Amino acid sequence: MKKISPLLLVLFSAVLFSCGKKSDNNVSPEGDATWKLGEYSYVKASSAQTSSADGNITSIAVSTAGNGGNYGAFSGSSLTIVFHGNLGEGQYTLGTEEMLAANATNRTIVINCTVGTAVNTGAVMYSYGGTAATATVTKDKDGKFHISLPATTLTKKLEVLGGIPSAKATYELTVNNAY
Repeated sequence: MKKISPLLLVLFSAVLFSCGKKSDNNVSPEGDATWKLGEYSYVKASSAQTSSADGNITSIAVSTAGNGGNYGAFSGSSLTIVFHGNLGEGQYTLGTEEMLAANATNRTIVINCTVGTAVNTGAVMYSYGGTAATATVTKDKDGKFHISLPATTLTKKLEVLGGIPSAKATYELTVNNAY
């Protein structure tokens, strides 16, 4: 349990950050980070990266701003990404929080995608669906990690405020250069 507690704290912090909304529609000049969940495409407006005190766990939260794509109940989205950043760049296998906590030397990455963050009618978080997938982790000249994920299937994990009634149980997620 001692290994899981710091991981859950970092993950919870990332989720809290990613659920915040900006009231404007300004997109960051670094808007090259994009992701697509099903038919809905999103562009980064804000992000944050943190590492645990010992430097082992890295957490990235990326979110949209304003109407977040103007997709009705699917407006607004956020990504939360957690991995062993001390293992550096390379290929990481998509997995669960439990898989990440089980072995600090495995290149496991947890990616959650929440939709409906720009509306007050409900949201849905999607995560690892058990299918094999590999994310690419790179680092820029400023030391920030960048994550890309080819199309992979995520499953519904959590509904907030009743979720989104028309949300499917699974969606395909593609991530391009999230940081």
